[in-house]
Amino acid sequence: MEHSQYLSAIKKALKARGVTYLDLAEQLKMTESGVKKMLNAKDISFRRVLQICDCLGILPGQLFSLSERTSISEVILTTQQEEALLKNRGLLAVYWRIVIEKYEPHEIERLQHLTKAELKKILDRLVSLNLLTARKGVYRAKHVGKFKWSDKSKLASTLNKEWSELTLHRALSGKFDSSLHRLVSMKVSQESYQNLLKKLSKVLDEAVQDSESEELTLSKQELKTFTALIAVTPQGVFDTI
Repeated sequence: MEHSQYLSAIKKALKARGVTYLDLAEQLKMTESGVKKMLNAKDISFRRVLQICDCLGILPGQLFSLSERTSISEVILTTQQEEALLKNRGLLAVYWRIVIEKYEPHEIERLQHLTKAELKKILDRLVSLNLLTARKGVYRAKHVGKFKWSDKSKLASTLNKEWSELTLHRALSGKFDSSLHRLVSMKVSQESYQNLLKKLSKVLDEAVQDSESEELTLSKQELKTFTALIAVTPQGVFDTI
């Protein structure tokens, strides 16, 4: 059986991973022209698909996820869900660890200093709030892929304020060698200012989308959680609000 549907995905995946046709040719023990001919043919054998996936260090099922940049969807929580997460920060922490940081329950026990019974109670509460699903004792996120909460929500506005202050404090503390903090002031037109906002937002969105590819192709030991904050205001430092 031939698998022509893989050809486009392989080309995109090679580009996403920064692997050239020459790189692939060397790993497959082929000539570069031979690789180009293979990937521009009408079909490709599954044996070759497996070999290429092995070169990329991924499974065939991950090929399409790696080749496509997924969109970041907006998730709107109910008032009950938002109020529950804001009222009980332990509930929020467990939800965040599972849904955003992708930790397993036994890891969350250690990170949040919880007993198995305490964690199960929280997980069951998240299920009752329709924020998680549970099947045969396995808890999974209700919302999958990369998403963001509505900027207009009480939850997002509250956490943005609290966590932005926390992130800025950490960046300024000097405790983390890889932290970055820059403050600049500039004179630009309104059009340039709006373009700057769009570019900065795009940088973060692309970083989040790229992270999904790494989550699919790298081991958990190779991944680390990072927090990024961008703040831009249309005032000078000494201007009054």
